[in-house]
Amino acid sequence: MALDSDDIHIRTAERIFTDLSDPQEIARATDDSWRAPLWQAVEENGLTLAMVREEAGGVGLTLVQAFELLRAAGRYGVSVPLAETMLANWALAEAGLDLRDGPMAVLVPAPRGRLALAADGTVSGVCPEVFFAGGAGAFVALCDGPDGPVICVLDPAACRIEEGTSLSYDPLDWVKLEAVTPLEMAPAGTAASLPEMAATARANQIAGALETILDITVQYAQERRAFERPISKFQAVQHLLARLGEECAAAVAAANSAADTLARGDTGDALLLEVAAAKVRCGEAAEAGCAIAHQVHGAIGVTMEHKLHRLTLNALAWREDFGTEAHWALKLGQLVTAGDADALWSLLASR
Repeated sequence: MALDSDDIHIRTAERIFTDLSDPQEIARATDDSWRAPLWQAVEENGLTLAMVREEAGGVGLTLVQAFELLRAAGRYGVSVPLAETMLANWALAEAGLDLRDGPMAVLVPAPRGRLALAADGTVSGVCPEVFFAGGAGAFVALCDGPDGPVICVLDPAACRIEEGTSLSYDPLDWVKLEAVTPLEMAPAGTAASLPEMAATARANQIAGALETILDITVQYAQERRAFERPISKFQAVQHLLARLGEECAAAVAAANSAADTLARGDTGDALLLEVAAAKVRCGEAAEAGCAIAHQVHGAIGVTMEHKLHRLTLNALAWREDFGTEAHWALKLGQLVTAGDADALWSLLASR
């Protein structure tokens, strides 16, 4: 049976990640020379356009499939600005702006920063902890405008970038703007949901990382022997593996549900409910699942040379990005308390 084009794109991505982003090889690398061939392959195969509608210049994937691609990237611990560039191109397309080549970073200032478009057409503000900001060819920013949200394309050279490093050793920089003139801008339109898109992207990456964490932890438990038998035969370890499987399954289900909601074009309370639940549940799963995996692996799992080390750090770093559990739990709580019990039940029953 022939594969359709959507399957081909996702399988192509998995082959690229297998060949150029093996977590074990990256863990052993002494420098960042592995990033360049990986990024070249990602861009040449159109993966950075996966979220863009085909009629707007995309490669023909649905949003659900684009998020599935990001979950695959999470499984392989991909550490190039793939998610960021996918989100940036999606925002550009939704705002009616031209797509761009090269790596990009998205500036989504909430909940800790703010970017405002002044009456003179310049942007000022701060966006904390932006992944891969230093190497981006352009920033795509969601700004507060006088008449509503605006998507602005900014030249990184016109911004002040304070370099930092994430928990997973990736660039995590602060971006500060003072009366920066955008290269392009347009009313955000549907791109105003960029915070929800970004949070769902991170939820899917976390879910993917947990899938690999579960696989390698089960494999290790079957191979590691103590008292002349595999440790997977001990009931205490079996309980730990069962809990890890539960956390992984919950994360995948929550991330998929948020992706489905965005793909359907739902807005308002329904969208907030799904995205907030996904980001909260995937963050909780990252915390619990990573702890269990390291408990099963013991000391070997925390060494930098072991791929578990980087995968768990990725999951925990993504947990903090585009809103922590506390941020999204607060928004979820405000949603629940804003209406009456009947409205809440109708919302929950409709999911």
